[in-house]
Amino acid sequence: MNRPLLFFPILFLIFTLAKVGNASGFLPLGSEPVVRVGLITNASSVNITTSDTQLVAYAPDDPAKFLAANRVTVTARAYRPSVIDQYIFEIRGIDTAENAAAIAEQVREETGESAIVSLDGSANVWKVWIGAPKESKEEADQFKAALAERGFSDVSVTIEQKTVHNPDALALSQQVRTAGKSQVRSLIQTTTSTQPVSGADAIVPGLRELIVNGSSAESKYTSLKTVSFGSFNERATPVRLNGKAYRGKMEVFVNSRGSLTVVNVVPLEDYLLGVVPAELSLPNLEAQKAQAVAARTYAVANRDGFAAQGFDVKPDVWSQVYKGVSIETAMGTRAVRETAGMIATHNGKPIMAYFTSTCGGRTENSENIFDHAEPYLRGVECSLEGRAHFDPFMIKTSRRPARLRDEGNLANVRLMSMLAANGYLLTADQMSDDWFEDAPTSAELSNWISQLAIRFNKPLPAVSSDSAKPVELAAILSSFLHQPDAPDALLSDSDINYHLSFDDADQIPINRRAQIAMLMRDGYFTLRPDLTLQPNRPFSRGMMIRLIRQIYEKQKWTPQPQTGTARPSVDGKLVLRAGRTDRQISIRPDVFLFRQFGGEMYQVREAALVGGENVRYFTDAAGAISYLEIEPTTQPTVAENMSPFTNWTQTLAASAVQSRLSRYVRGIGTLYDVNIKQKGYSRRATEIEIIGSNGVKTLKGGKIRSALRLREQLFVINKRYSGDRVVSYTFTGRGWGHGVGMCQYGAYGLGKMGVKYDDIIRHYYTGADVVKAY
Repeated sequence: MNRPLLFFPILFLIFTLAKVGNASGFLPLGSEPVVRVGLITNASSVNITTSDTQLVAYAPDDPAKFLAANRVTVTARAYRPSVIDQYIFEIRGIDTAENAAAIAEQVREETGESAIVSLDGSANVWKVWIGAPKESKEEADQFKAALAERGFSDVSVTIEQKTVHNPDALALSQQVRTAGKSQVRSLIQTTTSTQPVSGADAIVPGLRELIVNGSSAESKYTSLKTVSFGSFNERATPVRLNGKAYRGKMEVFVNSRGSLTVVNVVPLEDYLLGVVPAELSLPNLEAQKAQAVAARTYAVANRDGFAAQGFDVKPDVWSQVYKGVSIETAMGTRAVRETAGMIATHNGKPIMAYFTSTCGGRTENSENIFDHAEPYLRGVECSLEGRAHFDPFMIKTSRRPARLRDEGNLANVRLMSMLAANGYLLTADQMSDDWFEDAPTSAELSNWISQLAIRFNKPLPAVSSDSAKPVELAAILSSFLHQPDAPDALLSDSDINYHLSFDDADQIPINRRAQIAMLMRDGYFTLRPDLTLQPNRPFSRGMMIRLIRQIYEKQKWTPQPQTGTARPSVDGKLVLRAGRTDRQISIRPDVFLFRQFGGEMYQVREAALVGGENVRYFTDAAGAISYLEIEPTTQPTVAENMSPFTNWTQTLAASAVQSRLSRYVRGIGTLYDVNIKQKGYSRRATEIEIIGSNGVKTLKGGKIRSALRLREQLFVINKRYSGDRVVSYTFTGRGWGHGVGMCQYGAYGLGKMGVKYDDIIRHYYTGADVVKAY
């Protein structure tokens, strides 16, 4: 749908307040505003095109002009008023003033025309001007003939040139005189309440006019007014400026430098289609919705932001990045459409919705960066409060974690869980010290020994409750490892005594001594902690589990888990990066779950996978994870942790630091040292101390980052010395941007956690309301 063009001095956005407010105290706007985006501010020539049938031009108080061309070039030149010939009628060469007056009186009586006496200074004689000047030769000839018929045949005709100013030039001159700080030098309205100046000074010097030049006669003209260009079907076919497509219209006018300014006049919602993907392209709808609300609010709050230059906002980081049609995406468009008209307010006013790429874990109070305090721009954590931040990433198990007093059993819990995930029977609902100290049940023992028989490829032996006794267990293991009678044949009594040199070896029955000695020799058997075997006392579960591990290590059967680095978990699943895509792996509800604390793995009921954790896992026959170990990430765990700018380091020579600081702080002299003097809520440096040969100086706020040319001012400084002189500074920091308002990567992280866009806005803008503005 074509929209009527909006012209200066309405200039930037028309907002009609509704009569009824809402609970926040904000008075809604009457209709969707229009945004003026200053795309170009100093051009000598611009090309405006469309793929539509033709361009349409609009100027203040003029009807739409169909150009019959789909391409025009616009330039500017000095204003050229019209110059016309005019015919003046005179009776010359009259010797005295009295005679000239008499002739003038006679002319008036005979013709009824005006007659004015004048001295012809060049000849020192008098002359009489007759009638009004004529503007064509035909009129002049007719008038002269008429004078001759009345007896004035000696009339001379003089041709003089006259400058005729366009009424628009008079109106523009008046506009320039009364425009104050405005840099607009094209006519924005043709009517004025001020009486225009007349006479020789009516036209101000230096006026310039636009030259529009296209392929058709209709597209070749000049104008002292602002001219806007749109496609014939504006909604379906965007107009292009120098080849780049934009929605809305392109308004061109002359600025105070005499060059061209081009303003994209576009409905606010269409403007946002080219802002949201440019500012936040991360693939999460709620995050992009939050960006749409922030960008919409920023545009509303910054109307007339560059009023003197003739527009509201710039298309870059000085306002917010806007790239027109080329940047539009399906998700960005959906985010804009589904939040249409929604803005953030505080105490009934649109907020200044600053946003930053990566806040480094905390945002900062506005006064510490921009020198003005706003109640809604308070520093906040880039995460949800407490446990709620990790709930979306939590992996849970129905298994009860082990209850231990003996730290030695930590390894047993882990080992038994690994074995259970690989076919070994675990009967306990919860492992404990007492459980490990007890002897295994017949069912457990039968399963465990059967698992070993399968691995040794031996027949399943007969197993009873006595099989846990060392003398009985040795016989079973010997049958797995050795040929019958091999221990007795291959070991001498001396060998046997050598390998059985522990405290109660004399209690081993004679028929088992060779078997146990060979098992001890080859590392397949074990003693109790007190250096006894107690051959007729059953091994505890803990000893059996350690013995199985010992056998597995000797045989190189130890199960090797799969490994990877986790992405943030989704719906209780492990997510691993596979090439350029993420692979999700289901996790059993009764998974054996372990998380590292310090240097030890502990069995846990739940653990968060926020991304970056090293994991080891086993899967069951269906491919679901039955055992999972998590090594915590060393990376930040805040919502923005997926940003590539979370952590950074930059080293600068002392000379480079001095050079950069000297652009902002004069009179440093020779730089001796730089220290952080004050920090803000987020631990950002809000004031630095600069020590030089000319004394101590300071630098505050956002100028710190600008001066040092760092990604952020959330940093610590490490200095390298040569003697007592600092030779280099290493800045180790977090984040990218000014750190105030909404963290864009944080919004993405919160969106992935399931936080809705309006709650994202409220999280980063303290006390803000999200309301329908139109």
